[in-house]
Amino acid sequence: MLKRFFLLSACVAMSVSAQSDDDVKADSIVYEKPTEWRIFSAGAPVSAFTLQNDLLWYATQECVYSSSMKKADVQKFPSLGTIPGSDVTCMATDNSGKVWIGGKNGVAVRSGTQFTAYTSESGLPDNTVNDLIVAPDGKVWVGTEQGAAVFQNGSWKVYTTAEGLVSNKVQALGVDKKGAVWLGTNKGISVYDGAKWTVHDMKKGLSWNDVKAIGLDQRKGTIWAAVGEKDVNSYEGGKWNTYMEIQPGILSIMVDTQSRVWFGSETGLLKFNGDEWITDPKQLGIPAAQVFKMHRDPKGNLWFAMESGVVRLSNPYPY
Repeated sequence: MLKRFFLLSACVAMSVSAQSDDDVKADSIVYEKPTEWRIFSAGAPVSAFTLQNDLLWYATQECVYSSSMKKADVQKFPSLGTIPGSDVTCMATDNSGKVWIGGKNGVAVRSGTQFTAYTSESGLPDNTVNDLIVAPDGKVWVGTEQGAAVFQNGSWKVYTTAEGLVSNKVQALGVDKKGAVWLGTNKGISVYDGAKWTVHDMKKGLSWNDVKAIGLDQRKGTIWAAVGEKDVNSYEGGKWNTYMEIQPGILSIMVDTQSRVWFGSETGLLKFNGDEWITDPKQLGIPAAQVFKMHRDPKGNLWFAMESGVVRLSNPYPY
C-alpha cells in the first residue's frame, strides 16, 4: 500500500560564530539564517524525478508517481502506456511541459493525461535507457546500451559507432552552453556539436574511459565527469584535470549557482567548492545518506533523490 505522501519542513541551523578560518574556507558560505529543506516522502529509495509546474514526478524501483507539491495528493502509475512503470532510471520535463521517463523497458512521454511509449520496435536503439536529457533547443536525447537517440519531428534519429560514437554503451548525457551534447560511455566521451564528433578518452586526458556521470557548469563552461571507480575529472581551458580517489560509485553530478559541484552516490553526498571536498552533513545542509539523482531548478533550489524520498534545499545563495 502506498504510504500517505506528506511534506515535512525542517530547518537546519548552522552556527558560524565558532568557525575557524579553515572551516569557513572549507565551504566559503556563512549562513546568516537557517537553511531550509523539505522532504517529499516516498517511503522507498527514489531512482529518478522531475518537476512539472507544481507536480513532482518520481520513481521507485516498482512504480512511478506524481504528487502535488502543494497538498497531499498522489497518483500512482504501475504502467506507462504499453510499458511497465518499474525500473526507471531517468526523467526530464521538456520545454512544452511533457514528462519523459526512461528505464529498462524503454521511454514513455506523458502528454496531458496519456502516456506514449517508445521501444526498440518504435525507433529506440535499445530498450535499456541509462540517461535522458532535454537540450535547450527542445530536443530530447536518450542514452542506451546500444547507442544514443534524439527525438525530433515525431521520430527518433539514432547515433551509434557507425555515426561517430566512441562506444554504443551510453551511460551519461549533458549539454554545454554552446548546445553541444556530451555523451559519456564505457570507452570515453563523445561530443556532438550538430555537425561533427569529438572524442575524449585516456589518450586525451581522462584518468579512466568508463564514464559514469556528467555535469556541466554553464556559468564557467566547465565539464565534470565521474570516471572509473572513484575518480572525478574536469575539463576547462581545453584540458582535463584529475581528482583521484574521491568517492566510490558516483551516480549524479550537479552544479549550483555559485559553481560549487555536488556529487551524489549510494555511499553519500559530497560537494567541491573549488578548494576542498565537503562531506559533513551540517555543512551540506541536507539529511541524505544516499543520493541517486540531483537537479537545480530555475530559482536555484537544489533537489536530491535519496533513500526515502526527494529533498528540496532552498537556494543557499539567494544573493
